[in-house]
Amino acid sequence: MFLWALTAAAIPLMLHMFQRRKTVVTPFPTLRFLKAAQKRSSSRVRFENFLLWLLRTLLLLMLGFAFALPVLRMTTGSSWLIRTRRDVAIVIDASYSMTYELDRGKVWDICKDAAVSVIEGLLSGDRVCVYVAGDVPVPVIEKPTTEHATVIQAIRTLSCLSGTSKLDETVALALKALEQQEGRREREVYILTDGQALPWQGFRDAAKKEEQAGDNKALIPREQRDKVSFFTLLAGAQQPDNACPSNLKVSPPLLLAGQSARLNVRVGRTGTAKQVTVAVEVDGQERARRAVTTEANAESSLEFAVAGLEPGIHVAKVTTPQDALPIDDEFLFLLRVRKQLPVLIAGPQEATRYLKAALAPGAADDSVRQIDVAELDSIDLRDYQAVFLCDVFPLTGQAVMRIEEYAKTGGVVIVFPGDRADLSAYAEMKILPAQPKGTEDIPVEQAARPLRRLPNQKDQIVNFNLPLPPGSIPTVALKRIMSFGDLQENGAVLVTAGDGVPFMTGRAVGRGRVFMFAISANREWSTFPLTAFFLPVVHQLIRQGAGASVQPPHLAMSSNNILVNEAVPNYREDDAIAMPSGAPLPVKDNGNRTFVIEELPEPGIYTRAKAGAAQPEPVLAVNTDRLESRLTPATTEELSEWTGFKKFLTARDPEELTRLIGEYRNGRSLAEVFLWIALLLALAEWWFANRALRTQTGATEKMTVDLSGKVVTT
Repeated sequence: MFLWALTAAAIPLMLHMFQRRKTVVTPFPTLRFLKAAQKRSSSRVRFENFLLWLLRTLLLLMLGFAFALPVLRMTTGSSWLIRTRRDVAIVIDASYSMTYELDRGKVWDICKDAAVSVIEGLLSGDRVCVYVAGDVPVPVIEKPTTEHATVIQAIRTLSCLSGTSKLDETVALALKALEQQEGRREREVYILTDGQALPWQGFRDAAKKEEQAGDNKALIPREQRDKVSFFTLLAGAQQPDNACPSNLKVSPPLLLAGQSARLNVRVGRTGTAKQVTVAVEVDGQERARRAVTTEANAESSLEFAVAGLEPGIHVAKVTTPQDALPIDDEFLFLLRVRKQLPVLIAGPQEATRYLKAALAPGAADDSVRQIDVAELDSIDLRDYQAVFLCDVFPLTGQAVMRIEEYAKTGGVVIVFPGDRADLSAYAEMKILPAQPKGTEDIPVEQAARPLRRLPNQKDQIVNFNLPLPPGSIPTVALKRIMSFGDLQENGAVLVTAGDGVPFMTGRAVGRGRVFMFAISANREWSTFPLTAFFLPVVHQLIRQGAGASVQPPHLAMSSNNILVNEAVPNYREDDAIAMPSGAPLPVKDNGNRTFVIEELPEPGIYTRAKAGAAQPEPVLAVNTDRLESRLTPATTEELSEWTGFKKFLTARDPEELTRLIGEYRNGRSLAEVFLWIALLLALAEWWFANRALRTQTGATEKMTVDLSGKVVTT
């Protein structure tokens, strides 16, 4: 409507054209001087009138344009004159750092409301899709649609995830969805996040690779980064403050009744240096509390000791005071305390008598079980921490397979040879540290042999550390000894009898350990079962194997493809594992009795229900990946450099984002510019008009007639 007012610009022209000039007639005897003066005066007047007309016309034009509220669109092509259709992709960061509490609410809720505002500002023909950035991209609305109400409803029902996020993969997937749409439309991508640097790690790594190898393998092609407009809302705190338990180690890894658990706790800090109080709870009761002064944007460590633990599985946690990010204020773990280590002894009575007497001196001790060789085909070895094989060869193929599987999944196997088998019987078991190559009878004069523990070599996986009293040297009398061939992979000689004669060898097999002696477990080959060192050596082997096969006290949600036998003690196919929410945890069978947990979707305590058990037992303590707790923000300059987006607009709050969208979609208002120009023109017109119209002496006033009748100039 105000553009029609621009016709008022013709008013100054009409006034200048139709203004009537007042003519003064003065009689002179000659007109030649007057005509010359009139010619000069008329030229100056016409020029002054033209300038005044131009200034007044421009003044009215500027006023008309200003009231018409013109805008200048910041876009490409011919669409700067008109509003075009657009395809919009919204990417919402769903990492758990988005639950950070601000004065105006959680960052997650702020970003969801901002996404709704973006959609409400679209025209009816504009299309929109929505993706959530988690550990893997989650398409909420996969293909762009014009059903805006449906999209808004889907956004309002979204919940924040408990893991990390990968913005680069999610943005690439959203761009691919926009590329597949037909029609020539403007494309916009909105990234709604908290400003944390970690989710942009993929962009940063890609930028480094591009510098080295070019753009050929870039996740987001250069063409998309140049043509698509990217809007980013950094809604998080510019100076975040957070403290959390970031990691924990338990020692010793194998806890028996009566032992104290030593906890090494790492506390992470984002923000300025601050004193943080850390507490340890076991089964809901606080057992320790200490304060630690954390450095700015760094980690600190402190130690706790927890004693008096009864046998069983204890649910424990380390806590820090509640802050703006409460999801990471506690760190869960399990303390598995055993009353005793269950041991299985397989072999004939005469070969196992001394071993069973050493391990189970009391007749009522049920931690040690002795079976005949034939029972190895049917017994479940996973119920035992160690399996002793005493003069059991030859074994059936089924028994060999079960023992090898038991060792690879974390068990400890201890082999004592005997007289029942020839050397070829040992060749069927491929997990031995070294294959036997013969036996040798020892003369009486050479029977006494000192036992020496060999020092651990570099990169040696299996080792044997038995503390001995100062000055003591174990000595045994040998009657017969077995000799070995070359050591197998990850095998080592641990103890020698005399000068370099292998007495005990060991080997790491999978997660388990296999040890083999060169003598039998009874008195037929040596006096070793009668010495004071027999019992500590055997117990040390059991404990070492148990320590190697102990389940981790906690896991991270980012852990993928976890072997169930490594994480869950004595897992069986009929066990049902439930997540903290109560939903069943899928366990995948990869064949050959190998079970895998592909992902851990929730933080918390996972429980197992055994067939016939009254109550489920805790088996896994899962925590969020504490890398996400590092809330170090990224600057706008860093994001622009990492992403390489040509049109990259960032906002710190939803109001600023709305303003940027308005300027981009509708254009930047020029009304204020035109008003300033109109003011300058008005001042120029006022000055020039006053200068031109002020009183001056005209040509006729400068001429007079003297007495003789001549015209003279005064």
